[in-house]
Amino acid sequence: MPGTELAQYGLATFAVAGLLYTVSLFVNKKKDNELSEVIENNTKALNSLSNVIQSIQLSLVRQEQKIDELLERARR
Repeated sequence: MPGTELAQYGLATFAVAGLLYTVSLFVNKKKDNELSEVIENNTKALNSLSNVIQSIQLSLVRQEQKIDELLERARR
């Protein structure tokens, strides 16, 4: 009965292919989740860096104002 054996091999091949497809979908979804986590972490880091830069700029502006005040007093 070669016809039934061939049909069984065909069904087994189809089942294995379906299983591999399902596993690949799961792996791709996991990679997408990891990628979104990396993007989220990078966004948080950039926001934190931006806040640090703004505070440094504010500090520099205050220091420039103090230097200007001291120079004005020294000129008097």
